Amino acid sequence: MIEFQFDSLFNFLRMAPHGIYVWPVYGLGLLVIGGLAIWIRYQHRQAIRKIRRIMNRESIHEPKA
Repeated sequence: MIEFQFDSLFNFLRMAPHGIYVWPVYGLGLLVIGGLAIWIRYQHRQAIRKIRRIMNRESIHEPKA
């Protein structure tokens, strides 16, 4: 059986004396992961735009049959 280690939600969030160290680290971790996800999405869109520009440029210079 799973047993909850804290008496209340407040005690869980407070985590005795360690809460002031634990929660900022979780927040920083989420901030870093979120920033990386946004940066990867931006880089992906930039790569797609660059590929489209190259493809359009090559299709303009193709000899017409």
